[in-house]
Amino acid sequence: MSYISAIETAVPDYCYTQQQLTSFYAASTTDISDQRKIRIVASKTGIEHRYSVIGDFDKPYQDYVFFSKDSSLLPEPTLSARMEWYKRYATELSLKAVKKIKNFDQIKTEITHLITVTCTGLFAPGLDIELIRALDLAPSVQRSSVNFMGCNAAVIALKNADAICRSRPNARVLVVCTELCTIHFQRRYNEDYLLSNLLFGDGAAAVLVDSEAQIESLPHVRINKFDSLILHNGYQDMAWQLSETGFIMNLSSYVPGLISGNIAAMLKAIDLDADSIDHWAIHPGGKRILDDFASALKLDSTALQASYDVLRNYGNMSSPTILFVLKQVLENTVASAGDRIFSAAFGPGLSIETMQLSYV
Repeated sequence: MSYISAIETAVPDYCYTQQQLTSFYAASTTDISDQRKIRIVASKTGIEHRYSVIGDFDKPYQDYVFFSKDSSLLPEPTLSARMEWYKRYATELSLKAVKKIKNFDQIKTEITHLITVTCTGLFAPGLDIELIRALDLAPSVQRSSVNFMGCNAAVIALKNADAICRSRPNARVLVVCTELCTIHFQRRYNEDYLLSNLLFGDGAAAVLVDSEAQIESLPHVRINKFDSLILHNGYQDMAWQLSETGFIMNLSSYVPGLISGNIAAMLKAIDLDADSIDHWAIHPGGKRILDDFASALKLDSTALQASYDVLRNYGNMSSPTILFVLKQVLENTVASAGDRIFSAAFGPGLSIETMQLSYV
């Protein structure tokens, strides 16, 4: 079997209110209509704070370090500049999460596998080798990476960790998800960028998955099952491509409807009754996604409280976000042995990845 023994999270030092980030975005244009749209969308996000590795968002433009020292933000950072920023800060933020794992220095020699997850930056040798070196893990640690798969990549990584633990006795798998979404801020004002610029923040999460339940790990949570669904009619509604100035984003307002319109059918197809679920850990891709998800399954308004809390306090951080939610569920929920947890996250394609867990 496989068990989650620890989940720890980390965010950068720079914390901004949604109002500060909205003002920064609005100040990048002189078009009154665009400024109005920015403020309207921001007011509906359900977000109060987001974190970033960039310190420019509350400074006068003369003091910018990442962006051009001009109120227009032009010229924008190149893709190369953004990747340099990623390389500089991704390892640091990852280590911040990993080192929160209880007694990590004592158990690190027992780690057999490392899985890194990211979609906001790439370099080689990559984040996996940087972590092995910085954490002084055994050079024989088996490593793999889940790259460029978006917000549901953490579930895919846990699926891989689960397979490892089921096939190898005494496996200890460290999963590290790190995203620096804010380095891809761009001075554009269509629907795709209104959503992405006003939703995403930076964060990291580290998970320890074991083939046996650990005595020091409480509560004991077993991973039971994974399921996937690709909604081909949402193929273009969540996507991105690389360009000379950063990511070209596609993030449409149709995504919540696509998810809510298919989640009930997906649960029926995998023979799962929503009434049999005791706790929910759903990726807060946006407030409407959570609202529509709850409505589609006729869930009580408090069922997704952990997801709303993470969205409010951090925004959408892409892959680590679902682990922030799951951590809150495990820490703040009064549970009994046998209680079931259902987790779901959403990514490009449009794809839905789900995970079922239980307290033991």
